[in-house]
Amino acid sequence: MSSRPVRSHWWPRTLRGRVATIAFLGGMLLAQPPLVFQLANRVEPWILGLPFLYAYLSVIYAALLALLLMIWRWRL
Repeated sequence: MSSRPVRSHWWPRTLRGRVATIAFLGGMLLAQPPLVFQLANRVEPWILGLPFLYAYLSVIYAALLALLLMIWRWRL
């Protein structure tokens, strides 16, 4: 038996992993109520033919997808 403590697999082990986890959780926070209701719950102005709420959420979700692809490429 090993005498060293077993680390949880839920916690990131590297600095890159910690930064990526915090960035992802922050992005998800921006896309969930009540924050999205306070920041982006409006129709005007229209951006590229989309109401502001849809444009806001599209940008947030695209950033989250880009972050997940970057994490996959880093093999975290």
